[in-house]
Amino acid sequence: MTALPPPDRDEPDVGAFEQGTPGSRWALGRYLVGRAIGEYISRALLVFALLVVALTALVWWAGPTWLAILIGIFALTVLLLRWALGAVLRQATGAGYFGPMEDRMRRLVADTRGDVRAELRRIGLPSRTWTLPLLAWRLARRTRRAETLARLRQFEVERVVPGARLDELHLIVAQLRPPGMA
Repeated sequence: MTALPPPDRDEPDVGAFEQGTPGSRWALGRYLVGRAIGEYISRALLVFALLVVALTALVWWAGPTWLAILIGIFALTVLLLRWALGAVLRQATGAGYFGPMEDRMRRLVADTRGDVRAELRRIGLPSRTWTLPLLAWRLARRTRRAETLARLRQFEVERVVPGARLDELHLIVAQLRPPGMA
């Protein structure tokens, strides 16, 4: 009976592998980036609308009523814009396809906002709180969309989501099969 040599401690027990398919990694990346953009823009528009509502109340109290009504209509317009932008981003990120599992997806990616922004910086896209609207603008313009999408394909979900959660995310994506996945 021959003894086996001791295992080499520098070698991993299993080989390295990529989790999920290229399609599921693209779907997760698109979802995470869209979620980050949407949350920052939505929050900024909400704060702006609340400031305009406060201005409306101040003008109502101290100024002409017609001006307060005009400013109030502007505040409602900002809130309507916030709602419309949220709807567009949900459509663009494919969030609707995660519908049945949306709450679980939100919980799984709740701690990734800062990491998403760091990954966007790594691939050369706007990622600061005040520059995230530029990323949305680049995706909306036809002249920059192809370049921006090419950079977004370099987005590595593994750098953003902890490994313990990544498996579950890929299982959810595989279960729901968003369009565009092979």
